Amino acid sequence: MAHSVRLWSAPHSERLLLITLVIVSHLAFIGWISKQPSQFEPPVPLPTMVGLLVAPPVPQPVERPSPVVKPKPIPPKPLPVRPKRVSVMPIKPAPPSERALSVPKAVPEPTPLATTESVPVVAVAPVVAPALPAEPAPVTPPRVDATQLTNPAPTYPPLSRRLGEQGQVVFDVYILADGTVGEIKLKKSSGYARLDTAAHKALQQWRYIAARRGEVAIPYWYVQPILFTLQH
Repeated sequence: MAHSVRLWSAPHSERLLLITLVIVSHLAFIGWISKQPSQFEPPVPLPTMVGLLVAPPVPQPVERPSPVVKPKPIPPKPLPVRPKRVSVMPIKPAPPSERALSVPKAVPEPTPLATTESVPVVAVAPVVAPALPAEPAPVTPPRVDATQLTNPAPTYPPLSRRLGEQGQVVFDVYILADGTVGEIKLKKSSGYARLDTAAHKALQQWRYIAARRGEVAIPYWYVQPILFTLQH
């Protein structure tokens, strides 16, 4: 505090000189500091070496040349062999000797007797052809129109006469082997029940000459029509 009092109490020229010195000293100090190297300079990055790894070329498979097949030599055709000619010298017959040799006649060998072996004899039965089925005899249908048959005519109902009812009735009649009627079935109606009933009653009393197969009487289904008509 005493130093500062003296400074401000000094004359004005001295004060200006002191202020100038202080400013110059500060500027000199700042310039000196700016020239000094900074302690905190950033590290300079080292240059990095970049290397390219190049893969070695892959060796391509070497194609082996296919073995050359040498053509087989064609054997020369064999020359035809000519047959050798063989000279045949004729042989002269030897002259007959004075002594003639008599050749004995060949004696025939005795023929062996044939031995008869007993061979079993198998009796074969004659083949009999199967009998063909006989053709069926023709069938003769029954008859109702014989003169010896006296079959009564159906009775014409009186009411049907008055009403003028008329028509034809058809029946299936089963005729037995003795000629009698075994069964009656209505096949076609006349259109009037009274006429159908009268015809059915009459048929029950009729007799027939039975049907025949050849000479044998047989039962037979027969179609029998009965007609009802009014004559004026």
